[in-house]
Amino acid sequence: MIRNLIPRYSIFIIIAAQFFVLSKSNAQNLFKGIVKDITTLEPIPGVLITSNNGGTQTDEKGHFQLTVSQAICTLNFRLIGYENKSITIETKNTKDTVFEVLISPSRQLLDQVVVTGNRNEQAISRSSSSVELIGAKLILDKGTTSIDKFLNQIPSVSVLDGQINIRSGSGWTYGAGSRVMVLVDDLPFLTGDAGQVKWSLLPLENLKQVEVIKGAGSVLYGSGALNGIIHFRTQMSSGKPITKIQMSSGFYDKPDGIGLRWTTKNLMKNQISVFHAAKLGRYQYAFSSNYLIDNGYRMSDNEERIRCNLNVQTAFNKAIKIGVNMGVLNSKSESFLLWENDQMGYTALDSQTSATHSQSIYLDPTISFHQNGFQHRLKSRWMYINNENSNAAQNNAFNQFYAEYQLQKNFIAYKLNITTGLVYNSNSSQANLYGGSNTSNNKAAFLQIDKTVLMGLQLGLGARYEYFQMNADATQQPVFRAGLNYELTKSTFLRCSWGQGFRYPSIAERYINASVGSMNIFANPNLKAESGWSAEIGMKQGMKWGGFSAYIDLAYFETRYADMTEFNFGAWKTYNPANPYTAIGFKSFNVGNTRINGIDLSTGFQFKNKNWDIQSIIGYTYSKPLMLDPNLVFAFDSARGPQTFLSTRSDSTLILKYRFEHQFKIDLSAQFKKVEFGVSYRYNSSIQNIDIAFVSGIIPSMVPGIEEARNRLYNNRAIFDLRLFLHANQYLKVGFNCINLLNTEIMNRPADLIAPRFYQLQLMAAF
Repeated sequence: MIRNLIPRYSIFIIIAAQFFVLSKSNAQNLFKGIVKDITTLEPIPGVLITSNNGGTQTDEKGHFQLTVSQAICTLNFRLIGYENKSITIETKNTKDTVFEVLISPSRQLLDQVVVTGNRNEQAISRSSSSVELIGAKLILDKGTTSIDKFLNQIPSVSVLDGQINIRSGSGWTYGAGSRVMVLVDDLPFLTGDAGQVKWSLLPLENLKQVEVIKGAGSVLYGSGALNGIIHFRTQMSSGKPITKIQMSSGFYDKPDGIGLRWTTKNLMKNQISVFHAAKLGRYQYAFSSNYLIDNGYRMSDNEERIRCNLNVQTAFNKAIKIGVNMGVLNSKSESFLLWENDQMGYTALDSQTSATHSQSIYLDPTISFHQNGFQHRLKSRWMYINNENSNAAQNNAFNQFYAEYQLQKNFIAYKLNITTGLVYNSNSSQANLYGGSNTSNNKAAFLQIDKTVLMGLQLGLGARYEYFQMNADATQQPVFRAGLNYELTKSTFLRCSWGQGFRYPSIAERYINASVGSMNIFANPNLKAESGWSAEIGMKQGMKWGGFSAYIDLAYFETRYADMTEFNFGAWKTYNPANPYTAIGFKSFNVGNTRINGIDLSTGFQFKNKNWDIQSIIGYTYSKPLMLDPNLVFAFDSARGPQTFLSTRSDSTLILKYRFEHQFKIDLSAQFKKVEFGVSYRYNSSIQNIDIAFVSGIIPSMVPGIEEARNRLYNNRAIFDLRLFLHANQYLKVGFNCINLLNTEIMNRPADLIAPRFYQLQLMAAF
């Protein structure tokens, strides 16, 4: 009977046997691994791993796991800023094995990573806006003591009296109200009262890189990003402890003009900086400190400061990470606004200056939490700055509290990334300078969507809703943005972007009442918010041959502003001919609608082989900043009547005041074995239009020589810097800097000459 059953049911036995074999061959094997940087052996989060069975990402500690069904499987590893890597594995007996995968950082310039453009890491080539990326090495090699001075080396960027403008987006407003948002590790760094940057509080020796986004960024970063974004990113330990010490000593050379030599003393600038970062178990920390004494190059224009910064991070588990950054600063300084005359350009007007003793502190607690592919971040900042002035009427202090919740999700299968968040920013100021107590607060919600819609085509869309209140005044405004980036070939990228901007006035712009010598600055409590948009179309072309890597970036841009705020001089109180000085001074007004368009060209290259390391940054920007409402009456002058752009300009054109139409920047560095050489060149065309008050009227009698200096120094626009270093060994290098090599005399804004030639010796140790 059994013999009869076997043939009858043999077909079922064969099918069952085949099913068993097939199920064994298709068994689901769990592949586990960890991805590390090949140079530092540090785990890398966020690496994308794909196979025929799907994909995953590494977690905060670089770990991943992926279920595969093939006996032999190919895994692909991709991360922005790293070379792509593929490995083939046999999945048999991988259950209890954790594989280590090492990936190498990319050496191509197009693969450099930025995070500012859309709040998510992306290759610089994939940004829909123009981006400049500057490494920390150049900043330190140039002997930088205040980062705002270095920013003048970046293409399209210029700084006047500590205020940044990008592509002629701003003029001169003596530091009150910035149209460029400054970030430190994703958090706004503009002061709550004046909307300016406390440059000496920045952790200069702890910088990793500086990212510059050109164009309106208000959708992602709020009010202050009307003209662009500058993001300072700091560093932590990459595994092994890092210690860096930098000492420098230098002196200002004598100016060529005899009248400019206001003292026979040697005017010195000395500093020492220390940085140390390490990991202790699950804790990471970075400490930095700086001490500076600067005698200054102008009469009573000096500074002494000490600053300390600390960053601490810890991961409780794979999902939760907390951290805190903090900084404290104590400084004493004297400031210089206007000269005595053009022949005595380094002597203060009537020998009057303003002395300030400042104490500053900020504290930035953060927490991030990862769950089910969602990334939650809560960032916050408390900042307090107290300025005690030699004139008690100008004392000021403020408290600022900022909080931001951000939620991000990357849908790998759909090639979609969504970032959304809420923002709260509160400021309270107690200041004689601003007429007593003032408060402001800002609430916002934002959304950013990035999607790869076709092969090589990436789309970005964003929206933000802002609510502002200052004392009893309140306003609200939505803003939007859109951008495209298309990879035409492997190294050719086309882009276009459009974004709206919005800037609410600062407390200082509305309520300041100050005087420096005989010069006054008046409040304007009726000042309105600025709004506008910026757009660009551009192309980035990459090149690579062996050890040579380069790019060329060309863009056309256009920016429009409505109700643009400008600093204007006039008689803004009742004019008394017997004592005119009490009525005249500067005041901020909404002057009308403007347009700025032009061309932006930047390029860079690097070449590395066994003996040579050569790098360069080159940029040229042409901008045409025009007033569109030249006949708009924006104010009434008690001495001269109704005021328009036409009545307040010094030039017959409609070019906006205090703008550079042409900017050309070069930095070239070359290292051959143990010797390193660098040269920098900066050119800004002459400022064509300034306030007519500096040319005719009462100011020329008070502050003579402004128009004479403009004519005499019209062609003095270029500055050369040199640097030379010797690497004594792998830990130590010594160097020499010469800033303003030709001792060129330049006046960028009325009654203010740049520094004469400066010599500096440096000693840098890293171990």
